[in-house]
Amino acid sequence: MHSANWIDAAKFLTGASAMGSLAIPMILRHADLIGTKAMLIEFTSFIIFVCTVLCFHRASLEEEW
Repeated sequence: MHSANWIDAAKFLTGASAMGSLAIPMILRHADLIGTKAMLIEFTSFIIFVCTVLCFHRASLEEEW
């Protein structure tokens, strides 16, 4: 498999994970299966996830390690 295909697959899975991290807690909250605080904790973990991905991306742009 070509390396660009792996990059595309990784981007897709990252996007799917990010959307799932937002959508699943909202759906569960709407169905009254979890509380508002649990949903907010999940959103906080999403923010940490996004910050981690952005930091990793920025670090990978710098080729001097």
